[in-house]
Formats: sequence, structure tokens, C-alpha cells
Amino acid sequence: QDWGTELVEYLQNPNLKVERKIKIQALNYVLLNNELYKRGFDGILFKFLGSHESYIAMVEVHEGICGAHQAGFYWPTMIKDCIEFAKSCEECQRHGPIQRVLASELHSIIKPWPFRGWAIDIIGQIHPPSSKNHKYILVAIDYFTKWVEAILLKEVEQKDIIDFVKDHIITRFGIPQTITTDQGTVFTGRKVAQYAQSRGIKLITSLVEKTLLRSVIFEF
Repeated sequence: QDWGTELVEYLQNPNLKVERKIKIQALNYVLLNNELYKRGFDGILFKFLGSHESYIAMVEVHEGICGAHQAGFYWPTMIKDCIEFAKSCEECQRHGPIQRVLASELHSIIKPWPFRGWAIDIIGQIHPPSSKNHKYILVAIDYFTKWVEAILLKEVEQKDIIDFVKDHIITRFGIPQTITTDQGTVFTGRKVAQYAQSRGIKLITSLVEKTLLRSVIFEF
């Protein structure tokens, strides 16, 4: 029996006698044209894939057939299955790049939902400054969608970081789970930490991730 069979049967006939856990799980799913979809935290619907469909999806994504259009699917063991699938690829094991970065604590930047994890960095000091004497660019990028928010600043203080997060991230996209920055004092200061704590945002700071953050931001 496939993963979603019981859910589909229950959604088609709510009077059906099923286990209590199926009834609870069904609250997060919807049936459209006899296709099962999981409702995300932001109201986005993800098509529920069975065991055979999920394998085909992993093969196509791994081989690059889908290009950048790899989102929109869900199955219960998705992350675990994708990791195991990649590990089983002989070509990846033979020809994958060798990691030469010094050992350091790593933080996952894989986000299963849009706008749940942001990276923020400062570009500058810029020479020469703009006509209005702006010397810095404060940039944020969403890890899932690669959506970018940016503003120009003359100086960068902790208040600027807080206002930027409030006006350009929280107000527009909701409260994120994590924000990743480098270890600059403007990001690690007491005011920023207190504001993040008051909103339930986890701050991640890492010198290792700064290189990755810069490379992603400069693509835009």
C-alpha cells in the first residue's frame, strides 16, 4: 500500500473508519481532481508523490532534467530518500568535488519552504559612493527561492539591520526561522540578538558560510 492511499480514501469518504493519526494527518492535506496535495505552512500546495513517482522525481532532478523547476513535490521521507539516492550515485562519488575547506561546524541551509531561511550580508564600503553618499548595500537572499531584497545605506548600524529585517522580510514574507550572517559586530550585537529572540528567529553566524553567502549574492 502506497504512502497516501489511506489519506486519499479518508478524504474521499470522511465517514470511513480509520486510525486517529490518519484523521489528524488529513488536516494538512487536500484532494484536488483526485490528486493528493500537502498544504504548506504558507498555504502553498505540494503534490504528494507515491513511492514510484518519488523515485522518478529523484532521478529526473538528479540528472538535471527539471532544470531550476524542482519544487512543488512532497512525500514523507523526501529528505532522507534524496540523501540516500545521491550517496548511491557512482558517478557523483567518483567525480564529485573534493572538499578542501578546513573542518568547522556546519549549519544546514536547505529550507523546505519559501522564505523560512534568509542570508544577509553587507556589500561595501563602495568607492566612490553614490550621488547621495550611499556607501553600503545591505542584501538579503532567501535560500529556497533565491529572492533578493536590498537597500542602500550611508552607514550601517544595528538599527538599520533591525529595520531592514522588519520592513523587507517580516512585513513582506513573514517571520523566518533562521537568518544567516557573518560574524560582524553589526549582526552579532546585543540589539539585533534581542530583536531576533523577541521574534523567535534563530541567528546563525559562521565564517565558513560567509564565502558561500557572498558567492550566492554576487550572482544577482
